[in-house]
Amino acid sequence: MVKITVNGKEFEAPKDKSLIEFLREITHVPGFCYTEAFDPYGSCRLCLVQTPRGITTSCTLKPMEGLSIETLSDEIIEMRKTALELILSDHYGDCIGPCQNGCPAHSDVQGYLALIAMGRYHEAVKLMKEKYILPAVLGRVCPAFCEEECRRNLVEEPLAIRQLKRFAADYDLENGPWMPEIPPSTGKRIAVVGGGPAGLACAYYLRTMGHDVTIFDAMPHLGGMMRYGIPPYRLPKDVLDKDIATVINTGIEVKTNTALGKDIALEELREQYDAVFLGVGAWKSRKMGIEGEDLEGVIHGTEFLRKVNMGEKVELGKRVIVVGGGNTAMDVARTALRLGADVTVVYRRSKSEMPANSREVEEAEEEGVKFMFLTNPVKIIGKEKVEEVELIKMKLGEPDASGRRRPMPIEGSEFRVKVDNVILAIGQYCDEEFLRTIGIEAKRGRVLVDEVTLQTNKEGVFAGGDLVLGPSTVIESIATGRRAAIMIDLYLKGKLEKAREVLLDPSKHIEEVIYDEDLYRVLFDLRPYNHWKKVTEKDYEHVERKPRVKVKLLDQEIRKSNFKEVEPTMDEETVLTEAQRCMSCGCMEVFRCKLREYATLYDAKQDAFVGEQNKFEIDETHPNVVLDNNKCVLCGQCVNFTHEIAREGIVDYLFRGFKTYIGPQLGERLEDQKGVFIGELTDICPVGAITEKLPFVKPGPWKTQPVKTVCNGCSFACEMNIEVYNDILVRASSRKDSWNGYICDYCRFERPWAQDIAQPILKGNAVSWEDAEKFLEKKECALILTPSLTNEEIMFLKELAERKGIPIGSTIDGEGSTATLEDIRNAKRVLLKVNIEKYPLLKLLLKGKEMVEEGYEVAIIEGPAEPMDVPTLILHDGVNATGLIKAGVTGIPEAKAYVVIGNSPAISKLKGEYLILPSGLWAEKEGTVTNAFGMDLKVKKARKAHYDVKSLFNF
Repeated sequence: MVKITVNGKEFEAPKDKSLIEFLREITHVPGFCYTEAFDPYGSCRLCLVQTPRGITTSCTLKPMEGLSIETLSDEIIEMRKTALELILSDHYGDCIGPCQNGCPAHSDVQGYLALIAMGRYHEAVKLMKEKYILPAVLGRVCPAFCEEECRRNLVEEPLAIRQLKRFAADYDLENGPWMPEIPPSTGKRIAVVGGGPAGLACAYYLRTMGHDVTIFDAMPHLGGMMRYGIPPYRLPKDVLDKDIATVINTGIEVKTNTALGKDIALEELREQYDAVFLGVGAWKSRKMGIEGEDLEGVIHGTEFLRKVNMGEKVELGKRVIVVGGGNTAMDVARTALRLGADVTVVYRRSKSEMPANSREVEEAEEEGVKFMFLTNPVKIIGKEKVEEVELIKMKLGEPDASGRRRPMPIEGSEFRVKVDNVILAIGQYCDEEFLRTIGIEAKRGRVLVDEVTLQTNKEGVFAGGDLVLGPSTVIESIATGRRAAIMIDLYLKGKLEKAREVLLDPSKHIEEVIYDEDLYRVLFDLRPYNHWKKVTEKDYEHVERKPRVKVKLLDQEIRKSNFKEVEPTMDEETVLTEAQRCMSCGCMEVFRCKLREYATLYDAKQDAFVGEQNKFEIDETHPNVVLDNNKCVLCGQCVNFTHEIAREGIVDYLFRGFKTYIGPQLGERLEDQKGVFIGELTDICPVGAITEKLPFVKPGPWKTQPVKTVCNGCSFACEMNIEVYNDILVRASSRKDSWNGYICDYCRFERPWAQDIAQPILKGNAVSWEDAEKFLEKKECALILTPSLTNEEIMFLKELAERKGIPIGSTIDGEGSTATLEDIRNAKRVLLKVNIEKYPLLKLLLKGKEMVEEGYEVAIIEGPAEPMDVPTLILHDGVNATGLIKAGVTGIPEAKAYVVIGNSPAISKLKGEYLILPSGLWAEKEGTVTNAFGMDLKVKKARKAHYDVKSLFNF
């Protein structure tokens, strides 16, 4: 050991290992190309450290007495950032789907569409609710910003994302809604003022963090503008109620008919609660400032909708003009139409510049709403009530602050129209006068908040929704509510200011982010790096054209006379068909990609260096693996592994310089390659350039959880992970802390851990459990165990058989191994009498050893067999053959009939009738097995068991 100084602190470090290995035990050092198994060559230039002699790569440096280094100096951070930006300049791929970027809540659209395509609707809703609440509401009223960004716009039409979401959300509500697990109470109390989308979202996400929440709302029922502003033909109230119930039923207290400033004071809330969220919306309507605006018969849009939605009587004449071009104007016009009026919408710009959702405009036109574009009121005329409106024609001038061309009046184009009512729907704003009375600063109809934290001028008081955004959509308000919840949680933990600094400039706080779970989570939630490839229609010329599905709306003549929902929910068959149109643009390895993680931490920019960019053809020819050189960073780990460890030579460097890429030898593709450790390259690749083809209808980029267990593919029982998303068994992956180090392709691609017979088998045919029971009643059977059982299951069944006097045996004969793993590793001369293709790990274990027929130090033979006079590794069929041998359960007893637990090729030895019962899915087992080396290894349950061996015998 030698003494070294790292970032001003003294440590003792082993002098015989690479410096980077030691540094990674105590601090953050990035890097792609280093691995303990190979000599370092420092190609990625990310593991740089500063020494008194200058800057060098830590992977090529050994600890030495008195060495002093800095790992996160400003110079080092800037150089690492530059190295990352050079890599990113030639990176051609999308981190996430553009749809996710288009969503104001940044929900994992691609992920939940994949779940919908698989028919996993509850799981899809669960994924939605990671970023937003009220999916059934959004499935009806969301403008679908995600669809605007959908890459299928470059093919034909965008995916019907909103309608797919609606189907999944409706299914969830109708079949027992998914509900989150609420952690134990933190003891912190938060007051949420306002029960609209922002307030509900803030309350929900705070509740999922374990905080106690009370919602105060001035209205009789929760929902805000969703209830009092959106007509029921768009959003039925029963749907709204059910969706809101999934929020409130998390344990949120609700106090309605309680107005801030009237029934309860802000200072009172600040005294009684640990934090306050204001989400009271923007209920005040903007005025036009024209003559006659205060005449009877002039109504403001939000007030009109509130009265109609509350069932109040609204006096409305036959001739109605609605002024405005947004969604509120469309809601007002279509509602007035349903109340029997002839409705004309007056809008000062052209149709193409209307901010309203085009779908709403089209449906209004279908129902008979008339439009006057490039027209604006200048005067409302009448003695005591409205009689006429004077309008003026407009033309479009130069673009204004909104980016739209400014409407300008055409002199002398005035004309008059006789009307009974004018409804103004030109925007809403928050009540600044009210806000000032409670001490909250506001400007131009919006509360002033810190743009990062959403905290107001009063400490501990946060705001969101229309109060901050101005008139916004439901999804935009929900997004601010969730962000506020995150910030309130950080505030309660005393980390708000630090989180703000991290979000503004993460590169100045790398070590704090790495070692603080809250800071890491907020950075990667709210400000992750996202890479985008530049594409045009030409890039999708090869994609099959599939028209977007259409739903038949309620007949326009029927719907305009009532408030029945206009758009129906898609049927399941249509949903599954439409979901298949998703092109899965985002990277499947987005949650494991080290390049994205480093780019986020170092605040790297995609376009810092602009120039020539490679664009490689993606090799998808292999049945199980995809190679995408557009994402490759040339770290060389795959090349090193396949040549030096697996000795299969699957890929190598091709060409030189800027055009260098990884691939099979020239003229070949992945489909031409033979090997049993090709899948290992998917784990080794740090950036998703080599990925596994998963056996799902449409896999998603899901954030999986690794469950440590062992493979049941052979008697080595290699330690591995099963990657799980919810209860979906996604893939197998290798474990760095395993005795075996790597796992073979049989384990990965054949997935034995996810297979089992689903029901009893009698005489070679699947039968019901009732038929199986009848067989057992009629026959005196011997019990036969297979190696697909854990040690605990073996002992249970052995004790059961002994207690019941049942003959017991197994499909295993012979004895166990006498060789240990160390015996094999240390031996130089080996007698090999097994098919190495059947046990792929032997390729790695026997590397560098001599295979001989005599003078050997160890023997490797196939069971059934007895040990030889040297340490002998006996490889039996099945994962826990050694467990059966150690338990003394071997051989097949004489019997006329047998009950076999688990399926095994050795069952063919049985003479007589036999019934095969499932042994249970391997991924659902818990216990231990004993592998061929005599090592007792833990089997962990990757998901809840649907059945187990013990329960089988209850019937």
